[in-house]
Amino acid sequence: MKLNAPENFINRELSWLEFNNRVLEEALDNDNPLLERLKFLTIVSSNLDEFFMVRVGGLKQLVAAGSRKRCPAGLTPRQQLSEITRRVRAMVQRQYGCLLHDVLPQLARLNIVRVTPSMFDVPTAEAARRFFEDEVFPVLTPVAAEDDNFPRVAGLTLHLAVRLRPAGARSRLEVESESQAPDAGGHENDLLALIALPASLPRYFQLPADSGFRFILLEDLTAHFADRFFSGYEVIETTPFRLTRDADLTVEDDDAVDLMQAMTGILRERQTGRPVRLCIDAGASPAMAQRLSRAFAITVAEDLYRLEGPLDLKSFSGLVSRIDIEDLHYPPFTPQPPPAFADDEPVWDVLRRQDVLVHHPYESFEPVARLLQEAADDPQVTAIKQTLYRTSVQSPVIAALERAALKGKQVTVLVELKARFDEERNIGWARRLDEAGAQVIYGVAGYKTHSKILMIIRREPEGVRRYIHLATGNYNDITARLYEDIGLFTSDPDFGADGSNFFNAVTGYSEPREWRRLVIAPMDMRRRLEDLIDREIHRSSPEDPGLIQIKCNSLLDPGLASRLYKASRAGVRIEMCIRGICCLRPGVAGLSDNIRVISIVDRFLEHSRIFHFRNGGQDEVYLSSADWMPRNLDRRVEIMFPVLDERHKRRLIHVLEVLFSDNQRARRLLPDGTYERVRADGPRRRAQQTLLREAREAVEAERSRHAALLKPQGPGTAPGMA
Repeated sequence: MKLNAPENFINRELSWLEFNNRVLEEALDNDNPLLERLKFLTIVSSNLDEFFMVRVGGLKQLVAAGSRKRCPAGLTPRQQLSEITRRVRAMVQRQYGCLLHDVLPQLARLNIVRVTPSMFDVPTAEAARRFFEDEVFPVLTPVAAEDDNFPRVAGLTLHLAVRLRPAGARSRLEVESESQAPDAGGHENDLLALIALPASLPRYFQLPADSGFRFILLEDLTAHFADRFFSGYEVIETTPFRLTRDADLTVEDDDAVDLMQAMTGILRERQTGRPVRLCIDAGASPAMAQRLSRAFAITVAEDLYRLEGPLDLKSFSGLVSRIDIEDLHYPPFTPQPPPAFADDEPVWDVLRRQDVLVHHPYESFEPVARLLQEAADDPQVTAIKQTLYRTSVQSPVIAALERAALKGKQVTVLVELKARFDEERNIGWARRLDEAGAQVIYGVAGYKTHSKILMIIRREPEGVRRYIHLATGNYNDITARLYEDIGLFTSDPDFGADGSNFFNAVTGYSEPREWRRLVIAPMDMRRRLEDLIDREIHRSSPEDPGLIQIKCNSLLDPGLASRLYKASRAGVRIEMCIRGICCLRPGVAGLSDNIRVISIVDRFLEHSRIFHFRNGGQDEVYLSSADWMPRNLDRRVEIMFPVLDERHKRRLIHVLEVLFSDNQRARRLLPDGTYERVRADGPRRRAQQTLLREAREAVEAERSRHAALLKPQGPGTAPGMA
């Protein structure tokens, strides 16, 4: 059997659409709180935006270039686009059905109401008029749109298209009758104007109400008062629309004299990239749909999406956070303080005694920020080195690095300017750190630096010691409350030596000959993973079968998938928790009988990468910044590192077992590429709730342990000795 045959793989794009369908299923699930369901609907839209900008944009580039190259699953770019269109249309129909016929009606029954102009009474109409006149009208600017001089339309910006005629030219009744005809093309005297609805304006406005929460959307408000912009003209039709542009743009940084300048150019180009999707209101007349499609060179059958409800649902996330009704949200939670850092003891003292493993968001990100803050202020700290891929808007990490640099410490930061859709923010951070006196590196030529590593060099009585933090996720205090990730703190000398080698390699010309602990892509991570799989094959027997457990975001590397097929055929049991894309087909007789793949979509985004190899009973566990994708293994600078402390190994293996036992939010991948919910045989088990509970129990156990300790008092302070 040929392991890498096309029929053995699932297409990447279709697998991703299956993932977005799993997100949609959470919105459809009545067991989730109502506003959390609305939030999942916004995530579906946000995900689709990026999918069209990057993946569909890239496929359209291939089609335009005449490429017929087949993916590992055997599909040409044109075949992929056709199937994407079919599946996305079905997905969007389910999404809007959920919004319009389920979520919004349920919210309305709770007196949370989307108001449209047809619902205005006199007081509401007057309040809406004041909102428009005071808040909206002064900001907006209509622009004439002529076929031979069509204005630039920014991607992902909501617009209102307004069809006009000179006042009195024809009655509105005549025009509406004409525009509803099947082949309506509009009148030759029709004029078109566009009004951009910028992100600087709120998407919704709260209307006065005696109780509850009543709101009107910006586009409904603007459309209702559109004639205020066009004195002497009759508004025939108003249609919201939103354009998605190709954002799959890259810079050849090997040839770029100034990478920051090149990335700034990429950000400008992204606003004018080729249109790849046009979303318009389903009520748009054929004349309006035709005119907009022609203006943007949109293929109606493939790229035009008529939506039955509000466009750009991702902006509804602001509404979700605005409404503070406890029963409509998940129960509140507080990330727990890691027991090792529970006291006010300096982090240096803690890490000299032990390695510390922290599991976000169940445990707090605060120790990471605290480590940097203490380093910035500690006179014994001489240098800080760190990689940054994505950070928050008001990042405590950046603030600490800036303070350290201003205090004269040697601060070196590798800021990856090519982190997609965070380029602008990273450029700003890079400039700010540079101005503070930090040495800023803009990445590694030819590669994205996706590694997560922090090293602090501290002078101590026994000599210089290096403190290392390695992680599976970004140094971002906001996403650390939403994404599941794992970090390791250590002062192990071998990790410290590798940390120095790593930074010397990415900031200079060093080529380390050996690594003591770290495994680095693109140098040797692929080879090491292949060796680990092969070792499990060789150590497996019918009496003592091998075991590989993998948790990551995506698995689409054909080479590693083929090796897992080989391991399955050799009797190795393989369990995988792959949140997103998985190109491997599990459960195929004679090929992948021993492979089980699940995906968990729940309150937190599963983001950590954990690799467990049973190794004949001598378990090895690795954490990594890398998924099993060609880009991570061959085109990015990534780190994989072993977990050496037996307590931490057991904890991570336990985390994997909790995930694989989930029967509430886990879906099982079937051989045909679709997913089904794992059936709940026995007690209900929801992995994220289990891990939340265990984090709280660990803190309580630590508090009880401290309370039980006898603390002797000094002379003259014991009871009865005053």
